[in-house]
Amino acid sequence: MPERGHDEVAALACSFNHMTDQLRSQRERLVQSERVAAWRELARRLAHELKNPLFPLQLTVENLVRARSLPAEEFDEVFRESTATLGTEIANLKTIIGRFSDFSKMPKPELERIDAKDVVARVLALYEKTTGPAAAIHFDSAISAKPMLIMADPELLHRALSNLVLNAIDAMPNGGTLALSAQPKGDGVELRVADTGEGLTPEECERLFTPYYTTKQHGTGLGLAIVQAVVADHAGTITVESRAGGGAAFIIVLPKADA
Repeated sequence: MPERGHDEVAALACSFNHMTDQLRSQRERLVQSERVAAWRELARRLAHELKNPLFPLQLTVENLVRARSLPAEEFDEVFRESTATLGTEIANLKTIIGRFSDFSKMPKPELERIDAKDVVARVLALYEKTTGPAAAIHFDSAISAKPMLIMADPELLHRALSNLVLNAIDAMPNGGTLALSAQPKGDGVELRVADTGEGLTPEECERLFTPYYTTKQHGTGLGLAIVQAVVADHAGTITVESRAGGGAAFIIVLPKADA
């Protein structure tokens, strides 16, 4: 605000400008702090993921060094076991690196006019066949019969929903119900993936979309990062509703396609 004169209005303008400067400065500091925290979380997660296969690799190499003094037959046995372990752990490392590499190279969506019900039905059909009663997972669906046209990349959206379904399955190791729904909601379309697992605490819900954060003992947190990236590229939003012991529901809202 312009500061003219020395009256009360000028004093008010001066105070207002000072306040906006402080808010701007605080916002910049907050953004920087969040960025640093995100990088620290990435470094922590990457170190954790790489440390798991590196430890058996180190032990295996040490065993091979010690086995040099053994008779030929015993050394051959140790060599076979060791090379098998090395091959397995190297493949594990490649998988971890591949996940991060795939995320960094995620393509931009190639948008086309599609019906959201088709994407949800495709995901439902895929996982009903591959898991089904063997995993004690019951699938439930509520898909609106009305057209739900959206501008979306069907393959990327399929990938995002698949990640949510896989997370839901992981949350129910002893079985449960996995619900998939697609319904019109105002100017958008709501896609929902819900499970009857143990649920999440309020603290976990707040951190869930932090880069590379995960509630799994073994996981990179990239699944939800991919989902969030896909949803953002489609100008949509994603939220989670959950409580400890009460399951979890992930809700994606995408804008309807123009008529």
